[in-house]
Amino acid sequence: MFDLREVKVNSAQHVTREQVDLVVHQHLTGNFFSANLDAARAAFTKLPWVRDASVRRHWPDALEVTLEEHKPLARWGDAALLNSYGEVFQAATAQVLPLLSGPAGSEKEVAQRYAEFSKLLLPLHQRPVEVNLSARRSWAIRLDSGMQIALGREQMTHRLTQFVALYPSTLANVATPVQYVDLRYPNGFAVRAPLAAVKPINTPPHKDVAQGKQA
Repeated sequence: MFDLREVKVNSAQHVTREQVDLVVHQHLTGNFFSANLDAARAAFTKLPWVRDASVRRHWPDALEVTLEEHKPLARWGDAALLNSYGEVFQAATAQVLPLLSGPAGSEKEVAQRYAEFSKLLLPLHQRPVEVNLSARRSWAIRLDSGMQIALGREQMTHRLTQFVALYPSTLANVATPVQYVDLRYPNGFAVRAPLAAVKPINTPPHKDVAQGKQA
C-alpha cells in the first residue's frame, strides 16, 4: 500500500523523460518509506546536464525531484562545456557559444576573465568569441570581428582598457579590418594588416604607438 507511483521532476529543460525513467528503474528500490533518496539524488546528478538535485517524499505515493541544470557559458577546449560557475561538464548542444581554453585547473579563472574582457569591449560593440590562457600564462582573445589580440601575462585589464580608449582614433579609421593586435608593449601596440590598409596614425604624443620590450 506504500508503493511509489509517481516521480515528479521540476526545472528540467535538457533532462528527458527517458533519462528520468532510467534513473528510477535502476536506482529507486523499495517503497515510499524505504526508498534511498541519497542514492536517487546521486544518480540524478550524474546526468549530463544536471549540476545538482534534491529528492524528497511527497505524500502519499510520490517523490519530488528538483534539478539544477548547468547554464552553459562557453565551450571548453575540444569536447566539454563550461557553466556559469566556471565548472566543466560534459554535454552536447547546438547553441553558439564562445570558446575558452587553458591549462587544467584554470577553468574558473578563464571564465572570470572572459566576463571581464567582454565588459571592457562593450564600447567597441565587439565581443570575444575565443579566450585562451597558454601554459606560460599568456592571454589572447579573438573578437567576433575576426581580430586577434595578444594581451600577454601582465596588466591585461590596463592594456585592454587603453586599447579600447585609443581604438576610435586609430584602428577605427583603417579601411581594411586589422587581423592582429599585439598589446604587449609599454607605451603602445603593434598591428598586423594588409599593407594597402595601413596609413600613418596621428595621436597625441603620450599616446604614440611605440615599440618596446614584450611582457
